[in-house]
Amino acid sequence: MRRFAPLLLAAGSLQIARPLAAQAPPPPPKIAQLGTCTFASGATVRDCRIAYRTFGRLNATRTNGVLIPTWLLGRSEDWIGLLGAEALVDTTRFYAILVDAFGNGRSSSPSNSNPADRSAFRDLTIGDMVEAQHRLVVDHLKLPRLHAVMGISMGGFQSFEWSVRYPEFMDLVIPIVGSPRVGAFDHAVWTSVISELRNSRAHGISDDSTWTQLMRIMTLVGSTPRAINDSSAAVVDRDVVGGAKWMGKNWALEDFEAQLGAVLRQDVSSRFGGDLSRAAAQVRAPMLIVYSWDDHMVTAESAVEFAKYVKADTLSVATKCGHGLPGCEARTTFPVVRRFLERGLSTSR
Repeated sequence: MRRFAPLLLAAGSLQIARPLAAQAPPPPPKIAQLGTCTFASGATVRDCRIAYRTFGRLNATRTNGVLIPTWLLGRSEDWIGLLGAEALVDTTRFYAILVDAFGNGRSSSPSNSNPADRSAFRDLTIGDMVEAQHRLVVDHLKLPRLHAVMGISMGGFQSFEWSVRYPEFMDLVIPIVGSPRVGAFDHAVWTSVISELRNSRAHGISDDSTWTQLMRIMTLVGSTPRAINDSSAAVVDRDVVGGAKWMGKNWALEDFEAQLGAVLRQDVSSRFGGDLSRAAAQVRAPMLIVYSWDDHMVTAESAVEFAKYVKADTLSVATKCGHGLPGCEARTTFPVVRRFLERGLSTSR
């Protein structure tokens, strides 16, 4: 199996970056020490830290920053192939801030935290990720505001959360195949993944076998029947096994479980009595919401409903790739995102 960014595994053959095997390993990310992080559950993580990378230059007013949180099973280095003058985010104009989300093994996670703090991640939320990112931008990078927040998949979840939680802090918000809250179908999918993970542990099944079964489930929902049938059973099995081996070498199951829990708990309306329209009423920044009705991993209903409430620009793309829309349909998606990012940008340097 070719070694693409891990989003290949999480999104059903989504190939949006160049093969990393052909590139020199990037330098390690920077680390921002946040001290103690208090999660929404009330649990705390001491020695809390956020890993991040920056590309491009700040303009004279320090307002051209584009914050990009990572996707599920993603890390900041996976975004590098999407940056550049001809890529998704033009780093000759924007200051890209790639932020590793809690639970990805770079920022604070069960696998790299003190034993006494690991239980805090049992109730991790997308909001906890966003709060730490806001501290990074304000306290460590000293930025007065952001030009945009954008993300793919779980990064899109975080983008929606930013739009409601810090509505005046950015000029634009761009969630791509994300959702403001988890739909019933998505809940059934991710509950099944977590149940498989926990049952495997309870019965002493090896991590390799556990990852193989998890990859099978994610392949089914990450793509579409048409895309899978255009391949062959032998190729699908090969990719599942290869992906599972790579995950087993590079990810801890407890980290994946923490991020899955955060995805399952995501609902921007939870602080508004479950009323999505009240949550959407907080939004001030123009939004571009990208989705597909063919996406079986993050279904589109909640994103479409939210888009109507905020009168967002939308891009709906039919694709056999399902959740793999951003990569498979890059010729359609990338130009629209690039044009939207240009809105209101100061040319001062």
